[in-house]
Amino acid sequence: MIRLTAAMLAAVLLAAPAAALPPDAAQGQSGTWPDIQRTDISLEARPDQASAGRWARERRTLVISLLTAPETESLGFDYPVDVMSEGMTYANVPVSQMTGPEAADALAAILADADGPVVIHCGTSVRAAHLYAASLIRSGALTRGELHRIDPGRDWNPALLDRLTGETPDRESAQD
Repeated sequence: MIRLTAAMLAAVLLAAPAAALPPDAAQGQSGTWPDIQRTDISLEARPDQASAGRWARERRTLVISLLTAPETESLGFDYPVDVMSEGMTYANVPVSQMTGPEAADALAAILADADGPVVIHCGTSVRAAHLYAASLIRSGALTRGELHRIDPGRDWNPALLDRLTGETPDRESAQD
């Protein structure tokens, strides 16, 4: 299986022009940025053998998989190769039960350098939505009260957001 290493990803993404971020988001401050959600990001569930072709026809340029190595292997086909053979860039930011805010920061860095429409996926789209939200929260571009702006019908998991943002709920951080 071919995996895009961090060095390879950095080389690919550094060659691409940076996406424009509003000044307040780039500085990590919450502001009045009306478009907190890029309209070219698709949050999706487990891919199948037709997914890469469909995304290429939709003119997606970057596919970010949040699947772990065992999940990717369980797909039963060489998924990263399928994505790259369709002319898209493949990035893997595996999110498991032990993943913390470093994944949100990695996603934010990849998205900041993305030049074109993006797919972020996991097994069910839960991790994709939560990691995308965590990256926006950590950058200051979104508050928890604005989660509905990312995915209005989503049942948000506060514990997962806590872990991915690196925030500790007050009840756990209170010291006597």
